[in-house]
Amino acid sequence: MKTKLSMVMLFSVLSLMVFCPLASAHNLWLNPGNYYPEVGTTVDIGIAWGHKYPANRIDQEFKEDRLEEISAVDPDGLIVELTKVSSDLYKLNIEKAGVYLITAKMKSGFFTMTKEGRKWGDRKSVDNPLKCTNFHLEAKTVIIAGGSEKNLTYATGKNLELIPLKNLQNLKKGDQLPLKTMFDGRPLPKIAIRATYAGFEQEHKVVETAAKKKKSHEHGAGGHFPVETSTDDLGQAEVPMDQSGYWLVMLSYKCPYPDAGICDESMYNMTFAYQVR
Repeated sequence: MKTKLSMVMLFSVLSLMVFCPLASAHNLWLNPGNYYPEVGTTVDIGIAWGHKYPANRIDQEFKEDRLEEISAVDPDGLIVELTKVSSDLYKLNIEKAGVYLITAKMKSGFFTMTKEGRKWGDRKSVDNPLKCTNFHLEAKTVIIAGGSEKNLTYATGKNLELIPLKNLQNLKKGDQLPLKTMFDGRPLPKIAIRATYAGFEQEHKVVETAAKKKKSHEHGAGGHFPVETSTDDLGQAEVPMDQSGYWLVMLSYKCPYPDAGICDESMYNMTFAYQVR
């Protein structure tokens, strides 16, 4: 009963993520306690979840049964262990100079639109299926230890990749972060990239006038993110940053599901968290 209830709650949250406006989209992200540690130290890695990226970088409670995996790759490309403290907190020992790549993934699943509404499951497990989505929610961040950028552009092997092309430790307010996007090892051209900084929504809680709403609708932006851009033909983009602090880049990609008899599409959502000093 407990497992069933947990799945129902997770489905409700994911339904909001997919079918509500972008401002209400839910994401998974990682919160390192220190993005630029010294060798020989230990870094806290928090796991966060929600549809807002507040100043403290924590929105909604992250349930332990939602996590499928969390992993770390060290500057030599080797997988290293993270020590679990709680359902939303892990620790990473920094033993080498260079870049540690941290990724996390929620449990994947299916939901299907039917004549009676949204149902949990694929086309074969529900009655009167209209459209099925297979969802994948992942998060990535990088820890730059000892000032070295060794292994910065290493691909983690995830289906959807967001790779920084510049040493984040050198980023300052007013700079741009170049990023590369890939899916199954191939560049993703003309894909929307959205980014926000921690506390943006709290700073911009302004009631829109009718004119502003009309303008937002005409331009298709909605004003929900301080940065909205897209990748070029090589799958690359530059994210401008007019604020110092913590930033979160969001990427979403959909493609046909391999077996149309089971589901219609696969949806991959990825976030990339970093700090501008």
